[in-house]
Amino acid sequence: MSQLSKRERVEAALQGDTVDRVPVAAWRHFIPEERQADTLARISLKHFHDFDWDWLKVNPRATYYAEAWGNRYDYDRYDSVLPELIEGPINSPAELDKIQQISPTSGVFDEQLGLVRQIKAGIGDAHFLQTLFSPLSVLALLVARPKHHTVAEAVQAQYDGIRHAIEENPAGVHAALKNIAATLALYGAATVDAGASGLFFAIVRLARQGILTEAEYEEFGRPYDQEVLRAVQGASFNMLHICGPSVYFDSVVQYPVHAVNWASVGQHNPTVGEAKSRIPQALVGGVDEVQTLQQGTPDDVIQQAQAAIRATAGRHFLLTPGCGASEETPLANLHALRQAANATPVEV
Repeated sequence: MSQLSKRERVEAALQGDTVDRVPVAAWRHFIPEERQADTLARISLKHFHDFDWDWLKVNPRATYYAEAWGNRYDYDRYDSVLPELIEGPINSPAELDKIQQISPTSGVFDEQLGLVRQIKAGIGDAHFLQTLFSPLSVLALLVARPKHHTVAEAVQAQYDGIRHAIEENPAGVHAALKNIAATLALYGAATVDAGASGLFFAIVRLARQGILTEAEYEEFGRPYDQEVLRAVQGASFNMLHICGPSVYFDSVVQYPVHAVNWASVGQHNPTVGEAKSRIPQALVGGVDEVQTLQQGTPDDVIQQAQAAIRATAGRHFLLTPGCGASEETPLANLHALRQAANATPVEV
């Protein structure tokens, strides 16, 4: 078949139609560029063009959602992708009533809408997605109080904080989530109006075994996730990202999105081949972002990518890592990921 444009290729893959090759992309944080919208827009577009990705997933600061509700961070002190927390409004579950609905177009949200407009102006006709954390993921950032500034302790503090809040003040958790979801729904719609193709809607390591039970996520996660996603149903490209190992895959994949991204290699989750018959959306992933992309060789990346393409016959599939690439990922491995999309035939 004739060569498709980037936009045509992505749209054909989302619909399960024939493609000339599978669409491919990878994403990562850019520190310190993520501190400012203009520098993040420039480096994000450079990343998109340097690797010739088919679409762009925007990676803003991981904390911007919590910033909107009052968390303050030291951006000169990062551990991995997280700046050091200085202070926040929530120091106990009894204080959850401080989380109210806020303006979706002011403060840090206004900054991010400006970022979206800058990327729209520079990306041409290709699709791009703005990242939005789920309401429960935002609340986990707000209730976390790590004693030391390490990413491992910060993440554990999120788990501990959200479990403690649910145990001590479940009504307060619901009230806070209602206000967060209402704000994020309006902000998500504003993001699409500003030019994004849709949302990369991320459930950050909460919908999985060992953190919350499946029933707890059903109560405290799912209804608020769906409220946000309903607000962007008119968007052309919304993707669900289910972060982490041992995820509650079947509980959340029926969300109203066009595509689902998850860690499909070596993390006790369904493989892309297994997921093919389990969900109606396009599958996104296929390459392990840690062992293979970060620590393997270019040949390892190509072999794993080709296996994923073969498992899906290259239909209804977008080739990516299972999560964001580390800043330490060798550039040669990212180029290999892009090369694999050209080198592997798809069914016609």
